[in-house]
Amino acid sequence: MYSYLHKRSYGFDFRAKIPKDLIPLFEGRRKFQISLKNLRSRESQTLSLILKQKLESLFSQIREGLKSLTIEEIKDILRIEVRKQIEHSKHVFHGTNKYNSLKAKEGLKIISDREKKFHSTLSDDLKSYEKGLDTKLESILQSLNIEIDKNSNNYKQLRMSFIDLYLMRYEWIRHLINEKRFTDVDENDFRREVDEKLKMNLFPELQEIISQQLEPLIQNKNSESKFYAAKPKLNKLESTPISECIIKHLEEKGGVSLRTNQYIQTSLSILIEDFGDIPIGKVDKEKSVKLKSHMMKIPKNRNKLPKYRDKDFHTLIEMDVEDRISTTTINEHISYLSSFMDWCKRHDYSNDNPFLGLKLKKTKRPIDERDRFSDEELMKLFSKEYYIPNTEVLNGRYEFYWIPLIALFSGMRLGEICPLYLDNIKKVKTRWCFNLQEEEGRDDKGLKTISSRRILPIHDNLIEIGLIEFIEILKKKYPKREKMFEELPFVAGSYNKKPSRWWNERYLTKLGIKTKTKNFHSIRHTVIDHLKQKGIEVNLINELTVHSTGNIDVDRYGSGYDPSLIYRKCIKRISYKVGKNQLTSNH
Repeated sequence: MYSYLHKRSYGFDFRAKIPKDLIPLFEGRRKFQISLKNLRSRESQTLSLILKQKLESLFSQIREGLKSLTIEEIKDILRIEVRKQIEHSKHVFHGTNKYNSLKAKEGLKIISDREKKFHSTLSDDLKSYEKGLDTKLESILQSLNIEIDKNSNNYKQLRMSFIDLYLMRYEWIRHLINEKRFTDVDENDFRREVDEKLKMNLFPELQEIISQQLEPLIQNKNSESKFYAAKPKLNKLESTPISECIIKHLEEKGGVSLRTNQYIQTSLSILIEDFGDIPIGKVDKEKSVKLKSHMMKIPKNRNKLPKYRDKDFHTLIEMDVEDRISTTTINEHISYLSSFMDWCKRHDYSNDNPFLGLKLKKTKRPIDERDRFSDEELMKLFSKEYYIPNTEVLNGRYEFYWIPLIALFSGMRLGEICPLYLDNIKKVKTRWCFNLQEEEGRDDKGLKTISSRRILPIHDNLIEIGLIEFIEILKKKYPKREKMFEELPFVAGSYNKKPSRWWNERYLTKLGIKTKTKNFHSIRHTVIDHLKQKGIEVNLINELTVHSTGNIDVDRYGSGYDPSLIYRKCIKRISYKVGKNQLTSNH
């Protein structure tokens, strides 16, 4: 299912497309949206996660259609009916005056008369009674979207079990009136009698209680008693559903962009996709290892490709596809899951972090996972012959023209360029700079990490080909315009979708440059490698591109380099040449 947050002037909308195969069931409707205008951006992100999970569950249930009645479903229905019978018996017991022996006897006589009448009905006119009971069972099964087949053995077993329950109820009510009490022990006794009568093991937890009571005796008699001991019960915090812990975790998590926040949600929601919204305390090492093995079978682009996007998690991992998500992606998921479980452990929702140490060994260096563009490819990509007509800049499509050029002469991420506001291009002393700071009221201008905050000098080539003039023209022509690339839609937590798709799927493919390891992010790798080959100090390159230095003293305690130093040592040194030609001579 494809769902996303869409930024509006008043806030956010949650939008979702209805899967093609389900459109006829929604009277031809193809999508819907819900306004989240009263929520802040991070609250909207959290709510969108919940809405997405509920929609996926709903669509899965609809696809299942009418299903046959199974033994497990019979058990579920009977457990509910037992609870109803217990509640009914409570009402009868509480309506009996146990302090008046005559009234108590009258109550017992009424119960006995009803029981005799019920036995008589079953003996003399069972078919008529079953017909009336069928009406009740049909209502129950219809509410559960279960096919009604009165001739099936499972249905007949369910109907007979209901009758047995009604018979047992009379005896139990008599017991309560005679004992003049009603406790949890009495309830469990009734449940045990039901299990003994129906032979369906409806309440296995009662066996655990017995095991706990017998454990001291077993320990005295058998040194291997640990195999019989029941697992410790979860406390209140450990019983919290995974989804509630995710919401609380995300609410506390700060210093990350909306985009990164969405990546975290995607990773954590895999827990629920695999095991359901179980108590967080049940997420143990066995489940973490199982989840890791399942993630290794997930296909790439499962939410985008038509052949995958309408299939649930377990269907996908059973397909045994060849084109699976990368080791890097798996490790990112595990990293977010490990961070989440660390948070759960610190807040007493869990006793352990079962994802610790589960990352896969990488066979490639990070630098090898994305190819840089060669000088020849850069000349082709940014030549006047190809770049001008394909960006459609002459037709007013400035976003496709400026975004790759800014990346090429700065090393900025796509997610840092797209949300730029017009006033984010400003002079610091005598030099024009990009203001890459988080700003209040501009939640869509999130940064990947806290360390991404910086003032970045603008390359002279960008100024020479008219970037500052372009900004001034926009300000004068559109006085109310705020954003540099206002034409870009806010999709799935960022403005990246359209320029990313244009560059990766259309432009690179058209020029014959597209490979599995070359995309828009390759521009950033090109800048980094370009400066490395010129012998620029690694710390300065890391400061420019916001990469960790690997040196804790530098990362944690360094105050950052002055923008003028970054300009002299890095920005000014970016100059792509092939032979006698300057790249920017084409613009």
